[in-house]
Amino acid sequence: MYPLIPLGPLNLSSGGLLLLLGIMVGMFLSERIARQRGGAELADQVSRLTLPVLAGALIGGRLWYGLFNWDLYGRNPGLLLALRVADLAWAGALIGGMAAAWLWCRWQRCDLAPSADVAALTMPLVQAIASLGLLLSGEAFGVPTALPWGIPLFGTMRHPTQIYLMLAALISYGMLQILARRTLAPGALFAVYLWLQGLTMLLLEPLRGDALLTVFGLRIAQIVGLGLMLGAMGWWRERMPLHNANVR
Repeated sequence: MYPLIPLGPLNLSSGGLLLLLGIMVGMFLSERIARQRGGAELADQVSRLTLPVLAGALIGGRLWYGLFNWDLYGRNPGLLLALRVADLAWAGALIGGMAAAWLWCRWQRCDLAPSADVAALTMPLVQAIASLGLLLSGEAFGVPTALPWGIPLFGTMRHPTQIYLMLAALISYGMLQILARRTLAPGALFAVYLWLQGLTMLLLEPLRGDALLTVFGLRIAQIVGLGLMLGAMGWWRERMPLHNANVR
């Protein structure tokens, strides 16, 4: 593990640095992809959406983590405002970011779907980079395993869940890039992204040793993942036939 990276007189969090790098890469790629898919107008919309989405993701990720670690955060509510990258939950960040994007577009009276598709084409790379930071910092660690590809962490061999997450993100990226070549309804790429995110949560969460609260044998992220998959399939079932009929 390399939880801290020395940078001159400072020791910076490897997880935080890689997350910041991922966000910067995502911002660069999203503007470029938006310009390719929708010209200057879409690029401008994506650019203006970035700050609200990041704020929503940060607030959602922290509140989610605090809610399901209430024994700590209830006694120390000031931690909700602390700069602790490790105390961010991906499920909450995803929900918070989506809610912020929806509210912003409602306020601005603009169509969210094209921008959501741009996000779907960039977010997997952001997640892949952030997963490398999780590996370096030892966060999102796996449960103990005897499998030959286990990694030594906290005194035992564990599932390399950070690598699993990185591979899942890269596979999602490849699939979405292929789908982007087809003529799909606006928002369809984001629906596929959410379905893939849900599947990743459903399959990988049981292998994590730091998963949040368990309900009826399911981890919280698994329940969210199942909801994402069902929501994405419902959207696809409702919208795609209408789009195909209009194309014909």
